[in-house]
Amino acid sequence: MMRKICKCSVSLGLILLCLGCSFGHAQMTGSAFQYQLHSQLRHSLLDENPYAYEHDYLPQQEGLSHPLASFTIFRDSLIEAFLPGAAKQNFLSYRYGPLAADINVLAGFEADFRDETDYSFLYKGWRLSARIAENLRLSTHWYNGAFLGDLDAADDDPLIDGYSNRTKDQIQLDNLSGEIGYYHDLGTLAIGRGRFQIGNTISGSIILNDKVNDYGYFLVEGQIGAFRLSMLHASLKADSTYSIHDNEYIDVRNYPQKYIALHQLSFYPCENTELFAGETVVYGNRSLDLNYLLPNSFWRAVEHNLWDRDNVMIYMGINQIIPSDLLLYAQFALDEFSYSKFFTSWWGNKYAIQGGLSIPTDIARFSLEATAVRPFTYAHFLNHTMYSHDGRPLGYAQGSNVLDISLEANVPWRKYCEWNTQLSWRKRGSYGNNWQDNYHDIFAGMINDASAHWFEGDLSHEYQISSNVHILFLAHHKLLLGLDSLKQDDWQHHLFAGWQFDF
Repeated sequence: MMRKICKCSVSLGLILLCLGCSFGHAQMTGSAFQYQLHSQLRHSLLDENPYAYEHDYLPQQEGLSHPLASFTIFRDSLIEAFLPGAAKQNFLSYRYGPLAADINVLAGFEADFRDETDYSFLYKGWRLSARIAENLRLSTHWYNGAFLGDLDAADDDPLIDGYSNRTKDQIQLDNLSGEIGYYHDLGTLAIGRGRFQIGNTISGSIILNDKVNDYGYFLVEGQIGAFRLSMLHASLKADSTYSIHDNEYIDVRNYPQKYIALHQLSFYPCENTELFAGETVVYGNRSLDLNYLLPNSFWRAVEHNLWDRDNVMIYMGINQIIPSDLLLYAQFALDEFSYSKFFTSWWGNKYAIQGGLSIPTDIARFSLEATAVRPFTYAHFLNHTMYSHDGRPLGYAQGSNVLDISLEANVPWRKYCEWNTQLSWRKRGSYGNNWQDNYHDIFAGMINDASAHWFEGDLSHEYQISSNVHILFLAHHKLLLGLDSLKQDDWQHHLFAGWQFDF
């Protein structure tokens, strides 16, 4: 199977490259951290990648503007808050020459109904967006709320991807994302707190997915001619603590330092073609390592010289736009391999491959994607080198030893409503499926000889249908209605709804 996948991948890449350089259509994105394709299926109005958010700076008069400036402005603001149409003002705005800054206040309510359980989430927050000309940008998004109802069910809500505080009556949750950065055609320099998706996908990235808690980072990008070099360095949270003190109250917070570094080289042979290759490395239990601050090096060789104590993954891919704005994409991630065993079933041949297409039509955007991940691909053996952040996987969200085929349709209706639906089929083996597996324990004494086969273990077939409707029914109000149905042994259904006020 490995030989077939490699041959198909090379053939597909050559075909895409030839097609792409024959036509000139939509231009590729200018950053490794921005994507053309991301699933529009989300369970919450707060579940939005902060790096993908684009603020709309409304025309305002010079100086400070706010609803309490006069009775007339307050009356007009109050009326606007409950009328349809486009938003004309923010809660607080400031304009001075090239500086534009806005503050928006948020409030919302969400409800989840599962089989025999239900819970709700009530929250408030604010968003700050500012820029000087088009180059210097600043943003902050904060929210705070409480889950009420069935708290055991609420514990599994995707929003609880990090810190939370559970009391007798509620689960308290808050989070913050933000960035300050300088953006230019030739490069970017930014520091912030957020999360990233590398590569185009609808079912989840096999390289770095964004379905995790936000993390602190700095990123640097530079572009000259047809080449772009990108680097990210971020602070992660280990999944558990180290017990090394006599005092249990110290050990319970003794999380080791943990980091992820990423660098990527992108090449644009023509305006509608992108070829890229890069590496990620997860390391920790020490301070920031200067070896992983050099973007123009081969980090796997560096990691060998650090005595193989870190977790390195190599990846590559291609994005191609051909006539009718059809997007074709493919990416390949390789975590570990041995040249002499590469075409065998040795467990250490850990890789993932993903490819798909997405096309806009007059009625909808349709996307089709296939993903295959070998057993143990994201597994490691140390707490501070697991490919994870705060208890969530950084790799493919569906795990390893899995084949996933997904189809998504995004159907807009006028300017204020969009229906999104995704159909997925998965074939999964239980052996080597979990990123938390410690392969030194599983393969003790047989690291160099043990094997792992596709779909080994308990075999399961899953069918999932997910849909939501996103409605901008008033100038400052949003609605989200959705249904998620999953069949493993039996069908399980999850109905959810949300409302948000954003002024």
